[in-house]
Amino acid sequence: MREPLVLYLHIIESDSCQLAKLAGMKRYAAARGWRVESVSRFASRAKMVPGLLSRIRPAGCIVEGAGRYDDLPRALFGDIPVVYVDVLDEAVCGGAPRIVLDPEEVARAAWRELSAGNPESYAVSGFVRPHEWSRSREEAFRAIVERHGATCRVISAHRGESAERYIARQRRWIAALPRGCAIFAVQSPTARNLYAAARAAGRHIPKDLTLIATVGLEKDAISGPPEVTVIQFDFERIGYLAARMLDQWAHGRLAEGSVERMGPLYVDRRKSTSGRGRHAAFVAGALETIRRDATNGLTVAELAARYPFSRRLFDMRFREAVGRSPLEEILHVRMEKAFTLLAQTRTSIGAIPALCGFGSNNELDKLFRTRLGVSMRAWRKRNAW
Repeated sequence: MREPLVLYLHIIESDSCQLAKLAGMKRYAAARGWRVESVSRFASRAKMVPGLLSRIRPAGCIVEGAGRYDDLPRALFGDIPVVYVDVLDEAVCGGAPRIVLDPEEVARAAWRELSAGNPESYAVSGFVRPHEWSRSREEAFRAIVERHGATCRVISAHRGESAERYIARQRRWIAALPRGCAIFAVQSPTARNLYAAARAAGRHIPKDLTLIATVGLEKDAISGPPEVTVIQFDFERIGYLAARMLDQWAHGRLAEGSVERMGPLYVDRRKSTSGRGRHAAFVAGALETIRRDATNGLTVAELAARYPFSRRLFDMRFREAVGRSPLEEILHVRMEKAFTLLAQTRTSIGAIPALCGFGSNNELDKLFRTRLGVSMRAWRKRNAW
């Protein structure tokens, strides 16, 4: 029997964010005996897709929406299961499942970071093209600011406007912002343009203006300045969940139109929002260690010992950046593996706790009963594939 093949379409090979999604897809696929291949956005334009599918006949497709040149509507795929990543337009998806970065969660993360500095006013700058994801982040941020009784200045690209003309407008816009304004840039290349424009106008960041951005397309090639605070996402997990959704969709275990909304992973605080004694540069490394070693028995004490501050301060800073404690994150990764082993393998229940990094069977079974209200055995009976 031939190994099932899944195509990841519209990927930008230079985009480290999308490569992380691909790694997450492959992590899920490895447990299912699948093979995942990526197809560049140059080789998967809408007019090319029918020929590509008839030639390869994949078991399923995952379509990347970020940075696309054109839409790949559901109708192109016929009876082949498809899941969309980062596509907000429901009409394009045609009822197929999708996983999206939640614009409201992104805006809330930006608000929490910027409002901690008690700025006199706020502003938000959109991407150089009027994409829906950019407009949704702009609108969500403005709504949050206004709900808190503050004003928010907005600059957005006009339809048909060239990137050069928009960037010129950005330069004039940032030069005119009032002192103490806190700015949310919807993507890191936008922050790069704003940072350069501020310096050219004699505006100092962070003394005069503060700035935060979301990490964006082609992060390594056109990133924002290293001084700019960024909102980070767990792109590897997004890819993992997209592959899992495709599996569920193909096996009739997912409702039509299902949407998985992902919020930010953490805020990487840098110079552009400094001055409040808040630091989170270590969090990326801590999260990577948890993802790698949680199921090997990693403890919070072992994790904290790798950093030059006390266990209590480690916990405080981790919780501030991620929104949950180091222990909660470790348990989250262990539970994720437990779900996979229970639903998708015939591994004995007695062997699963040790494979997930738990010290005893009782510890994992207690978590299942507390969080889900059922035993591991009962959960497997309901969810085994």
